[in-house]
Amino acid sequence: MLYFIVAGVSGFALATSIIAFKKLFFELIESSVSLTNEVLSKEDESIKQKKLIGALKRILVSLLKTIMAFVIIAGATILPLYLYSLFVKANFESLDFSSLWFVLSISLGSIIPFFIFKKKKNDDNYSEASKLFHKLILNNYNLSKLLFSFDKKFKKGETITEKSDFVIVSGLARAGTTSLTDQLFKAGKFSSLDYSNMPLLLAPNLWKKLYNPKNTELKERKHGDKMMFGLNTIEALEEYFFKVFLNDSFIGDAILIKHDISQEIYEKYLAYQSLIRSDNSHLYLSKNNNLILRYPSLRTLNKNFKAIFLFRNPVEHADSLLNQHLRFSDFQHDDDFIETYMDWLGHHEFGHNQKVFSFDNKPVEFEYDKGTLDYWLSVWLNYYSYLLTLDDSAITLIDYQDYLSNPKDVLVHLQNELKMDFDLSNVKPFNNNKTIDTSGCNKKLLDETEKVYSQLKQQKATF
Repeated sequence: MLYFIVAGVSGFALATSIIAFKKLFFELIESSVSLTNEVLSKEDESIKQKKLIGALKRILVSLLKTIMAFVIIAGATILPLYLYSLFVKANFESLDFSSLWFVLSISLGSIIPFFIFKKKKNDDNYSEASKLFHKLILNNYNLSKLLFSFDKKFKKGETITEKSDFVIVSGLARAGTTSLTDQLFKAGKFSSLDYSNMPLLLAPNLWKKLYNPKNTELKERKHGDKMMFGLNTIEALEEYFFKVFLNDSFIGDAILIKHDISQEIYEKYLAYQSLIRSDNSHLYLSKNNNLILRYPSLRTLNKNFKAIFLFRNPVEHADSLLNQHLRFSDFQHDDDFIETYMDWLGHHEFGHNQKVFSFDNKPVEFEYDKGTLDYWLSVWLNYYSYLLTLDDSAITLIDYQDYLSNPKDVLVHLQNELKMDFDLSNVKPFNNNKTIDTSGCNKKLLDETEKVYSQLKQQKATF
């Protein structure tokens, strides 16, 4: 009996050691995939060679650490049995390693640590294995490009033709873009990315072959704004396409840089939309708050797509941004995966890695602290002052207050512009009665934002 108890202790030591060294195993997997990613690179050979050498060094270091971990795991597993052999004065080789009781004892012992050290699930239900999978796919752009290149092979049904007609909803974060995009999607014949496409964002049809969840359970998103989401809820996920094919060239340390889209990338973008569209009668729909960074060049390449920009009272908007910044900063402090996740998707609206739009490729610095309303008023002014300079009749400007009070009228207007038939049976008005104290704000800044706000209202869509 004592021997089988010791065997259970060995199983316990085995599993505990594996749990203790799991980060090393994950690191080896990551470095292996990273090496593959560099092999797939089509960069200049001299640059590629340097990156390959760096990736090879990382995998060798990871491999060495993993071998050492296996030695320690083997030692920790054998030690209790070896000490038992010394205690009973028996040869270690003569111990029973093959009986059913030995196998059951060591198996039972190895199960216990997984219950003891089981991590509490976070609110997003991302297990450690899921986080690793996201990292392997989303961190390796060349691998994502490869998946994109043959995803069409996995698309079922009729051939989806590329369309120059599509709809992008945009604006500064917290302008109501998520809500309007969701209402449009539910009302009309649109196709869009949703949470179930994560993390194979550039290979939606391949991923659907492997993972096609039926769970439509909804829960409130982290913003605390009563917006509900689930795996089938559409979200601003297309930015990953531009991150990959522009290789993050427009993302600086503290700014997001205005840039042009080449003809080649534009054609890939249309091809990407065709992978997502489920029917030739459907229009591609996306929410993308970074559209403004590439809008002029995209409009030059395409006169047909519909761009809808929302704007909001600057004080209310800045207050909402400030609250989200503080909220997400706390979340990211408690769980750094949230910041990593937002970075993958190009969401730099608030939180630790918040970045400001730069429309002249120069640093943008405000004299205010990010914890003040003035800072976010400056962010608002920077964005909407530039939007006004576009002076493009193809842009539809929607006042957030109009959308709150009369969402059906807004959707009817968009229905007519898009020449589509919408189902408006479930559209209801919203309420927002919050009062904001601006007594501590810079008066000049308030006046400047109010002036721009008045100009936006003069150019907005009327119903």
